[in-house]
Amino acid sequence: MSIVPLDIKPLSARELQCLSCLSEGNTCSKIAAHLSISVPTVAMHLKNARRKLHAVTSEHAIATAFRHGLLR
Repeated sequence: MSIVPLDIKPLSARELQCLSCLSEGNTCSKIAAHLSISVPTVAMHLKNARRKLHAVTSEHAIATAFRHGLLR
């Protein structure tokens, strides 16, 4: 069992959208096309989400977001 810091910062709506799409198995390219944004912008939103969730990997960020009720 991992310990999640209590100081998790709120994610923006776009960060949550990108993380949600990623959790459904979509690639950054597919997420970018779906949200009408560039691939580097998707990568930036995912990086910011990982930082705010204190996650090293995207998988860790997704698991943390589910654990804290940010994703369903």
